Amino acid sequence: MSRVRLLVPFIALVLVGAGCGTSSTGPTGPDGGVWKTTDSGNTWLNEKAFVSGAKVSAGAATLDIASMAFDPQDHNTIYLATKTNGMFYSLDAGASWQQAHASDPTKTVLTTGSVSSIVVDPKNKCTVYAASANKIYKTDNCARDWNQVFFDPRTDKSFTRLAIDWYNPTVLYAGSSDGDIYRSIDAGHSWQTAKRIDGIAITDMKVDNKDSRTIFVGTQGDGIWKTADGGSTWTQIKNQFGDDYRDARRVIQIVLDPVDQNTMYVVSKYGIIKTTDGGASWTALNLTSPPGTVKINAFAIDPKNNKRFIYTGVSTLQFSSDGGVSWTPRKLPTTQAGSVLQFDPIDSSIIYLGTTPPPNQQ
Repeated sequence: MSRVRLLVPFIALVLVGAGCGTSSTGPTGPDGGVWKTTDSGNTWLNEKAFVSGAKVSAGAATLDIASMAFDPQDHNTIYLATKTNGMFYSLDAGASWQQAHASDPTKTVLTTGSVSSIVVDPKNKCTVYAASANKIYKTDNCARDWNQVFFDPRTDKSFTRLAIDWYNPTVLYAGSSDGDIYRSIDAGHSWQTAKRIDGIAITDMKVDNKDSRTIFVGTQGDGIWKTADGGSTWTQIKNQFGDDYRDARRVIQIVLDPVDQNTMYVVSKYGIIKTTDGGASWTALNLTSPPGTVKINAFAIDPKNNKRFIYTGVSTLQFSSDGGVSWTPRKLPTTQAGSVLQFDPIDSSIIYLGTTPPPNQQ
């Protein structure tokens, strides 16, 4: 751990200015992975430093980011799920990245392949769960060693999302590409099927900020499924979208308002729609592009100001400071497409942008 922190000044000297802002000459080499702004999006730095033992390289600029998770107890610790290179983590707010390497070579490490989702125990920072293909892994020693805690014997299926109960972290949820929702009540030791959704992929899972028994599950075509009792019973939010927002049934992301429990946003094939009554009725945000014409990959709300939004797609970042009434576009600082957006939970002038190759490169 100390080795990474000692290397940071050296990294800063080697990489100073690399990928910062929107240079007139543009990026000259790999510029993917994670970008970070500390001034609310005016300038960006490509956080590309990868530390492997004593070696420092710009290898993190090649990463294809699937999702990102903060340690709830330490906002400088960040975990990355990538589509092809396993899992990475940073202990210094993205200044450098490393992979978990087990001291015991017989132990599982998530250094290759696809990792789709990561969750961190909010009361024990050394306990982390990761979904990779048809398996779920757990570490209880800060990513030094990983053990498989669940798997689907169908190798053509995969776990797509994980969620953890912030009130009782022994309760976990997992969604699959086949529409299965699983629940564990013993910190991942055993799992039960909580709901099956007829072969429609789970695309997102969010635990309510005020009541952890309430979970929202987004699907690829069947709208949202909601439980208010920790997964015992479920109701569907689908017909409430109506004909106007039919394409919103193909959910990309669910974003909960950090202040108002009844307000939720859904990013979908349609665009972004909003409810202020828990899902009974919906309205569309007035985006700069007509509905269904631009794919939105990620949307985030400032945890300190629930009127401040940002979303991203293939080539643009869009900012709003008035709850989505008006938008200010800015070009992405990278040749890659935006895939993940996260505000720093403590200092919301800091924003992290995860990237992925644009559609014509995939």
